[in-house]
Amino acid sequence: MIGQNRWGTWLNGIIRQIGIHGDGQHLLHIRYTVLDAEMTGLDLERDQLLAIGAVRMEGARILIAERFYSLIRPSVGRWGASVPIHGIRPVDVAAAPKLSTVLPEFLAFSAGTVLVGHGVEIDRKFLERAARNLGLRLPRTRWIDTGRVARWLASHHGTFAEAAADRGRFGLEELLTAYEIEPPARHHALADAFVTAQLWQRFLYELVNERIETLRDLRLIGLC
Repeated sequence: MIGQNRWGTWLNGIIRQIGIHGDGQHLLHIRYTVLDAEMTGLDLERDQLLAIGAVRMEGARILIAERFYSLIRPSVGRWGASVPIHGIRPVDVAAAPKLSTVLPEFLAFSAGTVLVGHGVEIDRKFLERAARNLGLRLPRTRWIDTGRVARWLASHHGTFAEAAADRGRFGLEELLTAYEIEPPARHHALADAFVTAQLWQRFLYELVNERIETLRDLRLIGLC
């Protein structure tokens, strides 16, 4: 028979592996994967993933060395109006690995973490569709949109100066300006994941200052 302590350790290990997080976990004790994706366009039925970038966080600590980035060679030649935005051309992905290689690698990288992104719902939908087409499933986990968090913080006029500011708009560019975060590049999946991690780092402290301390608290106010 497994002792109580050993049983708890074993169960917690299994939970971490399959990506289920207890809602009572403190936000500053959770492992996050902050991600960004680039696509050929925004039509979920016709467009495809071109790149995935991600950075690991432990609580508010950004683990620079733990990062993921890959270009993806799409299976069809359709290219939407997104090229002028992210700058990824067909020639840039001609020798890139296919989604069938990249997506399992990303799923392994992000396993057991809460997923964070700015406007992450569109990334989530593309990843879910891609996984479904490959016969895979995304892990059961929470997803957090830093854009929605920013709006909530601004509406509650947090005690931090940044949270109290009237930002008006909540796009990534506007928030980076508000928080004086200098992006190393724009519309590059890894660079955008990195600056989003810096935003989430600041938001974590603002949320805790507002007594939003756990995933349960985030869920109750509709933010995950």
